[in-house]
Amino acid sequence: MIIILLILLLLVVLILNAFFLYIQKRGSKALGSEAPKVKMDEGLESKTVEFLKKSKEEWTINSTYNGSKLFGWFTNNKKPVTVIMVHGFGVDHNSLNVHAQLFDQLGCNVLQIDNQAAGKSEGNYLGFGYIESLDLIDWIKKVQSFHPHDKIILFGASMGAATVMLASGYELPKNVKLIIEDSGYTSATDILSYHCQKRYHIKGTWLIAGISLVSKIRAGFSYKKADCQKALSKNKLPVLFMHGKNDFTVPFEMKNKLSTCGKFPEMSYESLGVHIRSYYIDSKNYRNTVENFLKKYL
Repeated sequence: MIIILLILLLLVVLILNAFFLYIQKRGSKALGSEAPKVKMDEGLESKTVEFLKKSKEEWTINSTYNGSKLFGWFTNNKKPVTVIMVHGFGVDHNSLNVHAQLFDQLGCNVLQIDNQAAGKSEGNYLGFGYIESLDLIDWIKKVQSFHPHDKIILFGASMGAATVMLASGYELPKNVKLIIEDSGYTSATDILSYHCQKRYHIKGTWLIAGISLVSKIRAGFSYKKADCQKALSKNKLPVLFMHGKNDFTVPFEMKNKLSTCGKFPEMSYESLGVHIRSYYIDSKNYRNTVENFLKKYL
């Protein structure tokens, strides 16, 4: 009987570990991280091509979380405002090139980073925004070291949106002025539960709790650390919430929960776009909203 129980326990451990690796390993596509292909508004592609031709400084930091060497690319427009761009799940900094050119057009310096376990950066596991939020503090300090007087804006999409929202719950340097989140989720547990229900028609409570335990052992954090609503309840900075109503990777309803969980200045933008593609199909309104947000609060 004891042997049977041990075998069953081992089987459970192996299954949970397999799920952990499927979800959090480098390059994971577990949450459908590659946004759907959509036709861009006229002019966006050519503007992005021109942005990519601009000279970029390669920056590096060593993560204070685990020592991983992380890479970023800085477009120096010699302006007093720097936007740090944080990408999402299973992609790298290039996934936000179109958004980066927007901030370049708006006259900001742009720092595009590769998160841990993404692109050129070291690291083995994705952090649902938690590990990335700690690394973001290191990137903020890096910007301060080169441009100590710059105002800093944090922009994130999908898991990157979770990253900047989680960072909002920390004591951030005074240089950090604004947060813009596009298609962010409420918490790691919530988004996993959503996908369990969507794909497998189960709530997955115990499964998610088990995977969280494996994450605690292997990656150093449990999913409780990635709670954006809790972080925003401590936030004082202005936040712009952006989301497409046809987003089935991170459901639109999460935006409403996020925008009402704290006492801070906020603006909202909605489109009929899919995941992280509002700017592609509604670029004029998207840009106008961002511009108005910057004019009002920066």
